[in-house]
Amino acid sequence: MKITIRITLLLSLFLLTLNAGDKFPKDYYKMSISKKKEFFFNYFEEKIARENKLILEERNFIKSLNKNKNLDKNSNEYQKLKNIQKKYKIQKLYDYSKYLTKIDIIPPSMAIAQAATESGWGKSRFFKKANNIFGHWTYNPKIGMKPLRREEGKKHFIRIFPSLQASISAYMLNLNRNSTYKEFRIKRKKMRASNKLINGMKLSSTMEKYSGIGHDYIDILESIIRKNKLVVLDKNFYKKINKKYKPAQVLVK
Repeated sequence: MKITIRITLLLSLFLLTLNAGDKFPKDYYKMSISKKKEFFFNYFEEKIARENKLILEERNFIKSLNKNKNLDKNSNEYQKLKNIQKKYKIQKLYDYSKYLTKIDIIPPSMAIAQAATESGWGKSRFFKKANNIFGHWTYNPKIGMKPLRREEGKKHFIRIFPSLQASISAYMLNLNRNSTYKEFRIKRKKMRASNKLINGMKLSSTMEKYSGIGHDYIDILESIIRKNKLVVLDKNFYKKINKKYKPAQVLVK
């Protein structure tokens, strides 16, 4: 009986995800807490994996250049490198070490914990109306919506995204190039170099500046990851992509 119920639940969640497109289905908000969590994790695990695979493709391209500092300026490789340099705000075109520091995955466990925290598990106004998962701001009113409780004198808006996938892409790029998250990138690089799992629980400790509540924010992220055993998603991701993308081998512990 328990197995039948489990299969039925998983099938229902799959169908909801399939029909949701890039919007949460209305039925999500009527689910029990346990079902909401399961749907939330499944939904974002797939979308986060999609962005991480794109990042790994960029990373592998950089590695494929074999540190060549004399690319033909008329070649496709040169133009692609220039585009990536602009995207990640790399000062020197051939500073390959800097590229590899910035162009790497965001651990799924941490990304999902931040998605849950910043969006109120998908219930926030900005999530529903602006596809804004991670609380991104903008000062351009053409691509933003005014916060209901914006302090007098403040001019920021909550950025509107065309899709939830676009919000995830912006979040990952923000962590990978913004100087605020340099500590995150350094710690991640050390994990790579020492052949360790890129662990979202451990990297969450670098997110103090992401929120105005400081260290309490870290406690919230770590609690979500720990209680829901989300580090297993970091391990699963490596297992799925290791053959195709061949990232540095990691110890799955």
